Amino acid sequence: MKAMPLAVLFGLVTILGCGSGTKTQVAVPVSSVAAGTESLPEVAYPDFVNWNKFPEKSYTKRKKVVSNANGDVIVTTKVWLESKTQDSISVGSQITVQRPDMPIVENEADFFKFASRFRLPKGLNEEQFFLPSPKAKETGKASVKIGEKEFEATIYEWMEAFEAGPTTVKLWRSDDVPGRFIRQEMFTKSIETTSIEEVTEVKIGN
Repeated sequence: MKAMPLAVLFGLVTILGCGSGTKTQVAVPVSSVAAGTESLPEVAYPDFVNWNKFPEKSYTKRKKVVSNANGDVIVTTKVWLESKTQDSISVGSQITVQRPDMPIVENEADFFKFASRFRLPKGLNEEQFFLPSPKAKETGKASVKIGEKEFEATIYEWMEAFEAGPTTVKLWRSDDVPGRFIRQEMFTKSIETTSIEEVTEVKIGN
C-alpha cells in the first residue's frame, strides 16, 4: 500500500466525517511508508491518541449550515468510535444532507482506520503534524458549552486556497471531545459562501 499524501492526512484530521456516502476503509499504517524511509521518526497518530482515550461507541453529532445566494444547505454528521485495539482505531461517520426544495439524503456510513503510530514525512516536524493544517496558527483559547458541559478549546485560524477561491478558516478544537472538533467557520469571498459547523451533542460510551 502506498503512503497517503500529506494533504489527505491533514484533511482527515481536520474534517473527518466528510465522506462520499459509500462504505470505505482508509488505512494509515506505519508500514505504508515507502522503502528507504525507515530512518524517519515514528510519531503517535493524532486521531488515534484522541479517540483511544474514549470507550467504544463514544460519539459526537455536528450540524453544518452552508449559506450563499441559493439558500442554505444543512449537513448533519455523526462521528463515532466503532472499535479500537492496541495498534489501531476504526472511526465511523454518517452524513445527512438537506438542500432547498429537495428530499433529505441520508448517506451510508463511512469508516476510517488509523494506526497508533506513523512515520513523520520528511521535512515536517511533529508540532506541524498535530496542527489542523500546515497553515494553521493558534490564535487563542475559549470555553465552549455543549449540552450541559463546558469544554476548553484551542482556536486556530488560517487561509486555504480552494478551487472556488481563497477561504478563511477558523477552527475550535479540544482534546476532551471525541474527534477534537468543536466548531469551524469558513468564508469564501469569491462565491459569497459561508459555512458554519459545530458540535451539538457529545456522548461518551454507550
